Amino acid sequence: MTLNLVSLFSGTADAVEIATSDAETALRAFLSSGWFHLSLSIVIACILTYIISKLTRHLPERLPLQLSAFIRKGLYALVWAFALVQGLRAVGVDLISILGAAGVAGVAIGFAAQTTLSNIISGLFIMGERSIRLGDYIRTVGVEGTVEAVNLLSISLRQGDNSLVRIPCESIIKNPVVNVTGDELRRCDFDLGVDYDSNLEQVRDVILKLVEAEPLLATSPAPVVLFTGFGESSLDLHIGAWCKTGDYHSVRFKFANNLLNEFRKQNINIPFPTRTVFSCQQTEKISQN
Repeated sequence: MTLNLVSLFSGTADAVEIATSDAETALRAFLSSGWFHLSLSIVIACILTYIISKLTRHLPERLPLQLSAFIRKGLYALVWAFALVQGLRAVGVDLISILGAAGVAGVAIGFAAQTTLSNIISGLFIMGERSIRLGDYIRTVGVEGTVEAVNLLSISLRQGDNSLVRIPCESIIKNPVVNVTGDELRRCDFDLGVDYDSNLEQVRDVILKLVEAEPLLATSPAPVVLFTGFGESSLDLHIGAWCKTGDYHSVRFKFANNLLNEFRKQNINIPFPTRTVFSCQQTEKISQN
């Protein structure tokens, strides 16, 4: 009985030793295989991507938002490209042949995608120039809106009706662009006419006093009241006063309302267009008499 137990335990120990040896052999084979290195490259790339996202989250505080986003995406692309190259080499993929084929294909694609390449180059110029930033309100090629994204291929604008417009970067480079909110100050312009019986000096003094009394309008740069011409029914004037860009729409409404009320108090009339019409029949009767 004792011999049977000893032989049983001995056989079990041999089986465990064999299984352990097989497991160690399989583990060594996997660790030395290219698939392990490919998996390890992917894991390392994921970790590095997470680290980059943490390190670059404060970049928008020092750099323009679109430039910081471009840097972050570029670092992601470099990390993943390096990881895939190392992993594929470990698996045994012939990268030289792939790169050679990619070079030939790249020439053909380059001829077929000249517009795309032009947009990419234009996008790099826009990001480097930094004349258009996220949140700016711009007008170009017949559209206007708030910049929501600046990418290599296009710029996305959110219009006032909440529709999204995509403009190729090449169009931005080739056409004039008006950046309405590109500066802290913006000029409020008003064109109006007053009655021919009005005293222009009085009208000018009333307007300048209203500008000084309005806290949202700046006195430096100095406001201007210019005479622009003799209209058909009015003396035409142009008013230019500066305000903060964020206050533009509210201050225009408020100043226009104050201007109308003050003109009524001072008996300054903003005339409607008038026409004097003569009837041919009435003219003939007058001449006969």
